[in-house]
Amino acid sequence: MFAWIFVLTAIPACPADGTFRGKVIDPPAGQPLVAGWIFVEGRNHTLRRVEVAHAAVVFGEDVPASQRHKCNSGCLSAGQEVLITARQDSDGEWRARRVEILHMSSRTATAKLSGWYFTKLYGNFQVFQ
Repeated sequence: MFAWIFVLTAIPACPADGTFRGKVIDPPAGQPLVAGWIFVEGRNHTLRRVEVAHAAVVFGEDVPASQRHKCNSGCLSAGQEVLITARQDSDGEWRARRVEILHMSSRTATAKLSGWYFTKLYGNFQVFQ
């Protein structure tokens, strides 16, 4: 019995990965936009700041193949629905290991249509508002 207690207390407490889902939002008022960090708002309006600079970013199966491309943390933008696998560090900050983009935001899709991809397909153009 004593041996088991010794073994269990000798094992260091390793933090476990957590998974949460939410929508990427713009930083709250007064918070600077920092490269490699995003804010994710959950369904219950829980707000988490997540470091994504070193995370693997992948697309979920519901994202159309036409919108998928090689992606890193720079692809993450407000309006996207994401599934995050992360670990909290000793300061309570979330450090993502994996980010799955479940749904692209309409503003991201519009930006791609009117930006570089559109120019590549149709040459120079002028947008009238």
